[in-house]
Amino acid sequence: MGCTDLRGWTSIAQEHAMRPRNYGPLEDCNGWGRITGPCGDTMEFWIAVRDGRVERVGFVTDGCGSSRACGSMTTTLAEGKSVEDAAALRQQDVLAALGDDFPEEHCALLAVNTLKAACEEHRRRRDGEAGGNGLSAP
Repeated sequence: MGCTDLRGWTSIAQEHAMRPRNYGPLEDCNGWGRITGPCGDTMEFWIAVRDGRVERVGFVTDGCGSSRACGSMTTTLAEGKSVEDAAALRQQDVLAALGDDFPEEHCALLAVNTLKAACEEHRRRRDGEAGGNGLSAP
């Protein structure tokens, strides 16, 4: 995990960059997404859904502190939400939660898009299981 100059960040953003929440893959996920952004950072999200709600979520990134902060905040915003509401999180939601003037807006977009990909993959698995397609975990 690369270093980032955290000066000027809110204490919330600094905390999520230095001690990211929900960091690491989930063993028993039922939704997964991986995206490499235009900046070269790759992010992965795993979700565990129960009764239509995101019960647990994990992420990893090979990016800098900005990517860690955005991924971490996105996981905290997604936990407990319905899959539809989690997939509807926006870049602005993450930026607002991290505080004013967060410098790396593209990292927030990468995080919500990767979460959305995990939610879409969950829907495909759910629909595939109902149709007998037998999709397997990553």
